[in-house]
Amino acid sequence: MATTEQLMAQHGVAWFGFDEVSGNVTDKLGNGYTGTVTGATRVEGWNGEGSAMDFNGVNQYVTFNSPILPLGAKTIRFKMLNRQNKTTSRIICTSSSTTVGDLSITLTDNLLQLSIRHSVGSVHNFIEAIDLNKWYDIMITFDGATIGSNIRMYVNDKEKFHGLLTSNEQSGINMRLGNIASTLIATDYFNGQLDDFQIYNKALSPSDFTQKRLVVKTSDNKNLVLSPDTARVKEIPNIAEYMMLAQGGIVKEIDLAVDRPPIDFTKLTTEYEIVTNNRTPLGKGRMFTAPIGSDFKTAMIEDNY
Repeated sequence: MATTEQLMAQHGVAWFGFDEVSGNVTDKLGNGYTGTVTGATRVEGWNGEGSAMDFNGVNQYVTFNSPILPLGAKTIRFKMLNRQNKTTSRIICTSSSTTVGDLSITLTDNLLQLSIRHSVGSVHNFIEAIDLNKWYDIMITFDGATIGSNIRMYVNDKEKFHGLLTSNEQSGINMRLGNIASTLIATDYFNGQLDDFQIYNKALSPSDFTQKRLVVKTSDNKNLVLSPDTARVKEIPNIAEYMMLAQGGIVKEIDLAVDRPPIDFTKLTTEYEIVTNNRTPLGKGRMFTAPIGSDFKTAMIEDNY
């Protein structure tokens, strides 16, 4: 199945695990994004591994050196635990409070809200009730930056909202976790924990993280995985490729494949049949067949990652 690491390799913008021993928060992808920690502390991670960032709801926050969120298509995913229902708790914010189209993920009492300002002094909100002292997996996606673009919010892999942008999205100011991004507001501090904060430049869905993929190992010793959204591996009919192409055959995507260990194409085995005439190891652009169920599928390696 596609993993977070594989999706990050294709579409990742930033990934914050909060696993540093101390000090600033750094982007695991190495893209130069850094968060300055003010007061917030590291505690055990959401799944008992690594660390999460803990905010006391009084005077703690993290300020980044960039808005980070791309304009247009994107996915924002994070784990969250709320300890206190307040009138306003800012979780993730690039909002200046006045700019049309900027973004804030907020708790209002026990309601999780994605707020996008569509005129000065007004916002449209997408709301989901959140229990205290419980970890949630939150995922928010945009498929564009213009009016009419789709926005979706998932909570624990369940779609809870689908709406449309009513104003063009604008780039916000430098991102802040735990309070509004512009001027700190004493009543807006978040009391809870955040972990595994992921940002992508594509609108993903929960199934992209769990869908079964055909995995092979190529001659340069990389694993190649059928991507959830691009045709990295393409299927052709199970006949000699030159015959198929000569007959005007069409290469098509494999939508689903078996979940299995990588097939090693660097040597001959009974698991697969090399289709190239010289039976050389397979790399980019080469052909192969592999068993899927009781049948064989012939495919072309389009790329490696």
